[in-house]
Amino acid sequence: MQAVILAGGEGWRLRPLTKNRPKALIPVGNRPLIDYCIDALLESGIRDIIVVVGYKKEQVIRHLNTLDHQVRVVVQERQLGSAHALACATPFIHDTTLVLSGDNYVDATSLRMMGRDGNAIMVTTSLSPAHYGVVTVKEGIVTSLIEKPDQKSPCMVSSGLYLFTPEVIRSISERELSDMVSRLISDGIPVRAVEGGDWNDAIHAWDLLGQNHYLLKKTTPIRSGMISKMVTITGTVSIGARSSIGPGCCIIGPVRIGEDTSIGPHVVIGPDVSIGDRVVIEPFTLITKSILMNDVRIGSHSRMTDSVIGEGSFIGDHLSTITSDGLFSLGEETTKMIHQGTFGAILGEGVVLESSVVLKGCILGNNTEVRAGRRLEGLIPDGSRVM
Repeated sequence: MQAVILAGGEGWRLRPLTKNRPKALIPVGNRPLIDYCIDALLESGIRDIIVVVGYKKEQVIRHLNTLDHQVRVVVQERQLGSAHALACATPFIHDTTLVLSGDNYVDATSLRMMGRDGNAIMVTTSLSPAHYGVVTVKEGIVTSLIEKPDQKSPCMVSSGLYLFTPEVIRSISERELSDMVSRLISDGIPVRAVEGGDWNDAIHAWDLLGQNHYLLKKTTPIRSGMISKMVTITGTVSIGARSSIGPGCCIIGPVRIGEDTSIGPHVVIGPDVSIGDRVVIEPFTLITKSILMNDVRIGSHSRMTDSVIGEGSFIGDHLSTITSDGLFSLGEETTKMIHQGTFGAILGEGVVLESSVVLKGCILGNNTEVRAGRRLEGLIPDGSRVM
């Protein structure tokens, strides 16, 4: 049995975080999302893995080359849809094949539930079906798949995990996998519906917080670096090599802290926090329910919750984030759509905030600079200067 991981998409709904990196490499729980896919496949016994790359392909290839298990890389030169991406891998497919997204989490048990014969799709119940393909099922067989309908009530949707025979893959003529499945249904080719187990997805940047909460439950406790005897640690906490935790700190798991990171003294971290490598958190700061990527610096006396902080951002002292509901117009100029999110702040890469800034449901674009004492809400574009 083989597997194809689709990791070529742009992930524009996660902007600004995907402006400079593909969605599959967004770190959640301190690991790129694609790593969870590969781990699940290996655990389920599938070792013949193909990864289709496209957007920012050099970054994905470079990361894949660091992994212990070797995978085959196929390039989708133009991002023309998920079915087109799968078709790019056709020359290397000779067996029944699992197809999954490189930016979703799925466990090995769910992969095994898909079986090894015929065609199948993993389905789950969603409270936000408008983001997915809505599936109708009769006696275990899919009878229709409607992509992103205008529907608000909970219903059964496609998780984006498929099982296809080589013959079906060689017959691809569509751009999207949902259209391909609809053709199979209309041609009378059975597509089984498999109710999956452990699966999680992030559509927008603020959804990464829920995914972080979900994946941090799987944290393995590791204590490394230098930890003061006057530190209180409860719950499941992982602390990377050469990191230091100052006296008076309190860490409430689940929390993952990367390598070469400096925290404290008198800092409170957690629960549901992942902190990358080479991060500095200055004294008397509180951080909960947040993701801090590599090389971030947080000033003293700050309070941060429900936030995602992009790589290399510098935050001055006395920052405050306020969790709020907001409506955001996201996308390209010709395809902008309104989305609602609940969070404190989303910061792109290289953001610089001076002291005493308040962010309430605010998205700050990459390389934005904000002067001291400002209170901001809503969407601030890349490269802005807020005086």
